[in-house]
Amino acid sequence: MRRSLIAASAASLLLLAACGGGGGSSSGSGGGDDTLTLAAITPPSSFAIGAMAQSGPEDTYYQAVYDKLLTQDADGQPAADLATEWSYDETNTTLSLTLREGVTFTDGTAFDADAVKANLDVARAATGEAGTALGSISSVEVVDATHVDLVLSRPDPGLLQSLARSSGYMASPDALDSPDLATNPVGSGPYVYDADASTAGSDYTFTRNEDYWDADSYPFDTVEVQYLDDTTAVLNGLRSGQIDGSTAQTNDLQDGAESAGLTVTTYTSGGIEGIYLWDRAGALAPALGDVRVRQAINYAIDRQSIVDVVKNGLGQPTVQVFGPESDGYDASLEGTYDFDLDKAKELMAEAGYADGFSMTLPDFSPVYPDEQAAMTEAFSSLNIDVTYAPITGDQVVGSIIGAQWPANFFTLTAGSPYEMIGLTLTQQSPFNPFKSSDPSIDALVQQAVTAPADQQADVLQQLSDQLVEQAWFAPWYALEGAYVTTADVTVQGVPGLSIPPLSSFAPAGS
Repeated sequence: MRRSLIAASAASLLLLAACGGGGGSSSGSGGGDDTLTLAAITPPSSFAIGAMAQSGPEDTYYQAVYDKLLTQDADGQPAADLATEWSYDETNTTLSLTLREGVTFTDGTAFDADAVKANLDVARAATGEAGTALGSISSVEVVDATHVDLVLSRPDPGLLQSLARSSGYMASPDALDSPDLATNPVGSGPYVYDADASTAGSDYTFTRNEDYWDADSYPFDTVEVQYLDDTTAVLNGLRSGQIDGSTAQTNDLQDGAESAGLTVTTYTSGGIEGIYLWDRAGALAPALGDVRVRQAINYAIDRQSIVDVVKNGLGQPTVQVFGPESDGYDASLEGTYDFDLDKAKELMAEAGYADGFSMTLPDFSPVYPDEQAAMTEAFSSLNIDVTYAPITGDQVVGSIIGAQWPANFFTLTAGSPYEMIGLTLTQQSPFNPFKSSDPSIDALVQQAVTAPADQQADVLQQLSDQLVEQAWFAPWYALEGAYVTTADVTVQGVPGLSIPPLSSFAPAGS
């Protein structure tokens, strides 16, 4: 998911915690004791299987310690990882995996088909994003030590992408039942979490797994991830060389990085940013239960201006939650909600809200000040009064899933329309917190996951049309990701991932 997580804390304290005491990298030589130091805008919510975010900034922590069944290649497509081969049967309801041999977890337990079954059974019983994405799996059948079948209750075109994200992470089966796994991961990944050298909630240190099967893909001996949610602190760390890389989520960080001679790498991130209107039934904000109000909010957004001014041009204005590169994208829908404040006010009056209404939303201004200001301006133009409640990074996802907010600015990252469907459109979707349902949307979702391959694009575009017409969301743009690195480090973004994978970092000149 991706979704972006937001946090709030004092910049001075964060800078002292993250940049004091000998941080930084000596990566220029590619030597044996190199350290890669990265900034992240959120701490890990949990290392427990099935409880993790599906994609986003937390992936950096997870990728250090866990391997996945599949990974994503340079084009964002599923590729071999712990599973080396895969195929569906003729009905697309059994996915057969061939597993990599000779892999062990850091506690000495062997990776095999029993380990896969144990992990997937735990994950699909969980209620987090990663577990929810495995909802189509009805059983996991061990064939032999290196072969396993995933038996599905229905075809799931998004399953391979899910297994290439956090739904596919594998922990030692001996650690799955331990509550300690949430804070002390035991995986087979390239690094081992060093709890003694870390401060939970602030900075996380990972040291090389000497027995890792693919060590050449991870050239750094140590990876340090510092939780920094303040752009000034991040920029200061990058300028001083105490931080090697960070996502560039704000204009200030991008502009400051370029002024300082740092490298800004852009890529197609797969993120859709905007106002996510969760409360479509009007449970917390009754006005949002009226489609005219949701449409009015869409008309009140000047998407192109936001991209130009707020995002430095890094984005494509859109009214759809299926990305422009996907089969579900329908170019003819663009223009449905061209900026029209008069039309927006007319719809508000028709719905009985000419004088507006009030909402309480989470305060994301420490990380997204310009985006929150743009949202506030759009709401104010419709007399919608917003009170912003303080929130910390570790509370964001749980509070959204827990139906605490009627709406908020957010980013969801999805590698495919099917992943977005799983995240937002079903009764089991974690980002459908109020369990919104509509007969036409439900029917199209069902058709999309069962349609023959040559009909899927048409059904997905019909679904996108319904989502736009009913204004289930108020997207602003398909986000182009930006990542800042120092001269000592290079990085390559991967389409559909909001944060470059850990394996894409390398010492400059290597």
